[in-house]
Amino acid sequence: MSEILGTLFKYLVAILGVAAVVLILNKTFGANKVQNTIAQVTQTTANIQTLYNAQNNFTSLTNTVVIAGKLAPADMVSGTNLVNPWNGAVAFAVDANAAQYTMTQNGVPNDACAKLATSIPGAISVQINGGTVQNSATNPLDAGAATTACNSNADTNTLVFVFGR
Repeated sequence: MSEILGTLFKYLVAILGVAAVVLILNKTFGANKVQNTIAQVTQTTANIQTLYNAQNNFTSLTNTVVIAGKLAPADMVSGTNLVNPWNGAVAFAVDANAAQYTMTQNGVPNDACAKLATSIPGAISVQINGGTVQNSATNPLDAGAATTACNSNADTNTLVFVFGR
């Protein structure tokens, strides 16, 4: 009987060890997704700024332009759509102020929301789940405000970044 219990205990310890490794890898890859998104956005916004450098506005900016102009990294393009590392839709469009444009990141998980919101360089303003938590007057975005705005009652969040000249 003690041999059976000893064997069961060994298997239980092995299963717990595997579960711990999976958990650690999941956390590591989750952090990498935030860093990957920051790199994608930085590259794409730099390319948009370069393309529109001689323009007075961003009125023609769409996802189609971003994809056709190869302004986004290849890992962000999925057919005719732009996606983030969490497979959420990404959308670029002219802002209400035509001298600015927006980038919407959908499907951002709670554990990445505040990290992403506070790490995108060059944003004029940031909206999290419909509420503006940063504008030009309050730069940089307060980490506490971002954390509060990220929705812990839902699985995902929507972030809208406004960029301009």
